[in-house]
Amino acid sequence: MQIKTRNKFLTRFAFLVLMHFIFKTGDYSFEHVFDLSFRGNLFTLFFFTYWLLVWYLAEYINKKFLVQDFHSAHKQKRTSYLLFLFHAVFAFLVAFSFNVSYRIGDLHLFDNDWQGIPLLNPELTVSLFGFYLMVFAFDIYVNSIVKKKEGELQLEKLKQENIMAKYLNLKSQIEPHFLFNSLSVLSSLIYTNVDLASDFILKLSKILRYVIERNDRLLVPLEDEMAFVNDYLFLMNTRFEAGIVFQNNIESSLISKSIIAPISIQLLIENAIKHNKFNEDEPLCIQIDNDTDYLIVRNNLNLLKNGQDSTKKGLDNLSKRFSYLTNKTMKVEMTDTEFVVYLPILSSEKYESANF
Repeated sequence: MQIKTRNKFLTRFAFLVLMHFIFKTGDYSFEHVFDLSFRGNLFTLFFFTYWLLVWYLAEYINKKFLVQDFHSAHKQKRTSYLLFLFHAVFAFLVAFSFNVSYRIGDLHLFDNDWQGIPLLNPELTVSLFGFYLMVFAFDIYVNSIVKKKEGELQLEKLKQENIMAKYLNLKSQIEPHFLFNSLSVLSSLIYTNVDLASDFILKLSKILRYVIERNDRLLVPLEDEMAFVNDYLFLMNTRFEAGIVFQNNIESSLISKSIIAPISIQLLIENAIKHNKFNEDEPLCIQIDNDTDYLIVRNNLNLLKNGQDSTKKGLDNLSKRFSYLTNKTMKVEMTDTEFVVYLPILSSEKYESANF
């Protein structure tokens, strides 16, 4: 971070050096560009201090404008127009204030004659106005390059995270013990309940298809994810019967217009099944709710005393994936009786170009 800040400062300083020479060349009140008189040095110091402060102030304003979490391209376009309009007005005020400050300093410190030059001083003000817009355009150009490189690095990092996610998810669904347990349940159903066995095979095939087809995508519709979760729970309920109680309280309107990282909710349910003991008398209760910003997945806690310790790799990986997709962070809370995970709600309007 320090290197990045230093490089940004040096880039801006080099740009100001160039513009400073241009202004001194055009101002015939200086003997030459490298005028080392007290007046020349004071102008140089004032020029660099003033414009660096303006530059960092403009950057701060940009961040305040652009930090908002927009939900549509229309709002982004409207805000871009407002931002440009603001900078145009701000540029005039900055140019005029620099002109007036320069004039006052010259009159009181060096008794230079400004008679016949109007206070607005159109030539200098327009030049400074153009200078500000050049600074603004230069800053946007440099930031776009930096953001592009950062985006490429983040995308590469996300690809690596997705490779690990694929491994974890495929492992959780297709690893031998999962298939063995599923096939064991299926073998007993064939002789006792043919209709249920048929449904079991159908749900198992849909689960495997979903994992294979959807797991290579960044985002999937929440509606598809919940269908996958229901298929998975069908298998778990067939195996554990009344030992697992699931309640879906997500608003139906939210399900139809939201998207999510694939196999994220199922991962949380699987973790709950893996790390807790439960039976029909003391079932594992899993509940999904939502508020304005989050899907809330919670389950009661009755941890296995001699069970395998959680490495939390799945949760860490899921958190990193959401950190790339949204500014909202995934939150985890744990009490003596409950484990709760908050998954950020992603709007399909915001991610119109998402690959699903």
